[in-house]
Amino acid sequence: MCCLIAEFGDKLIIGKFCAIASGTQFIMGHANHRMSSVTTYPFHVFGGAWEDNTPPHLSQLPFKGDIVVGNDVWIGRGSVIMPGVTIGDGAIIAAHSVVAKDVEPYTIVGGNPIRLIKKRFDHQMTQLLLKLRWWDLEPEKLLEILPLLCSPDLEEVKKELSRMLGDTQG
Repeated sequence: MCCLIAEFGDKLIIGKFCAIASGTQFIMGHANHRMSSVTTYPFHVFGGAWEDNTPPHLSQLPFKGDIVVGNDVWIGRGSVIMPGVTIGDGAIIAAHSVVAKDVEPYTIVGGNPIRLIKKRFDHQMTQLLLKLRWWDLEPEKLLEILPLLCSPDLEEVKKELSRMLGDTQG
């Protein structure tokens, strides 16, 4: 997991095994503008008397919170991730999307603003994957189950994961 802290106090937290395409932008909180007054312009940037005659800028910005990108997330080229959103484990963000709201685990979203395109898997498979948390396995165990994780036979994967995890619904 990677965590970067911006000057505004919000964090960018990125999980393991993520694929983030070129041109992706993470917009942090300090990129916001004051909206509680007549003007949104940050006059304080001129310094001197300009700064002296305006209230403290950072304290007036809307604070949206951290950006959290789960594990095994794929973010397509040129996407923009806005402050305060959480992208769930296994999600896919289509290229050139604007993510201004949370994304559920194992869903595919796209557009500006994003909309649900489809769920990657049925509910049972999603729950099994979230329970497995393969990204937290020791490297030796992960190496051992890679053929299962990369298999296109999703029904067989579901059966094997159910067996491995002791899931009685599988």
